Amino acid sequence: MIEWREAVSLFAGQLQRVLSEPGCPICRWVRRDEEAWIWHTLYECTGDPGVRSEFDSSHGFCHSHAHLMIEVTEKHHLGGSSVARMYETVVQSYREMLEVLHKPKSKLKQWLSHECSTLLSERETKGCMLCRASRRTARRAVSFLLQEIQQGGDLWRARLHESDGLCNPHLTLALKNRLAREDRTLWQFLLEDHLRRLEELEQQLFQLQRKQSYDVDEGITPEEALSWQEAIWRFTGMKYGELLWRSNLEGIGRGQRSS
Repeated sequence: MIEWREAVSLFAGQLQRVLSEPGCPICRWVRRDEEAWIWHTLYECTGDPGVRSEFDSSHGFCHSHAHLMIEVTEKHHLGGSSVARMYETVVQSYREMLEVLHKPKSKLKQWLSHECSTLLSERETKGCMLCRASRRTARRAVSFLLQEIQQGGDLWRARLHESDGLCNPHLTLALKNRLAREDRTLWQFLLEDHLRRLEELEQQLFQLQRKQSYDVDEGITPEEALSWQEAIWRFTGMKYGELLWRSNLEGIGRGQRSS
């Protein structure tokens, strides 16, 4: 078992890495964990009763995580058998639920009003099992970041300051965290850091529009050229066009089916 101090060191190393990468560091941390979770589940846990029960209960993954599963499976050369094993019981349970349609209309009405509405409402409000795991990861990553800022003083403040900062959703998560609510200095630092970024973004958006005017002969800076993209991810969180995580077991047992 990994010692507590070693675990803290690993978290600190991961936090430092994501702070040095483009975009929101918490988004990047969460996305890496999502990819790792999918890989480990497909490689080792398709026969785990707890995993299968939770996966079946939400009829598989949501749209974004289902397509991330496809990407992880293909890019890591896992083969499709593990995904097939996960979805076999999902297909079976959904087929059995649909077979109720062969019964009298009263049963159909009951099914439509209960089974469908329950499934859809749960998916919309709670998300799939990976959505829930990702929310836990985000809360854990935010808490660790705040702890490091509290305990590490100027070092971690500087690291956050030099990074691209948090997206608005993860800033909100940080401000709601008990550590920030109970530490006025930490609260103020988070707000001031984010306000500075928004002020800079506002100016860059303005300058991008101004300099693209036909009668203005000024060069657009790299920051201004990317400002419209930052405005989007700053308000919604990051979206990645490639995988971020790589397994240490890459290439071992490709296409094997876990037990």
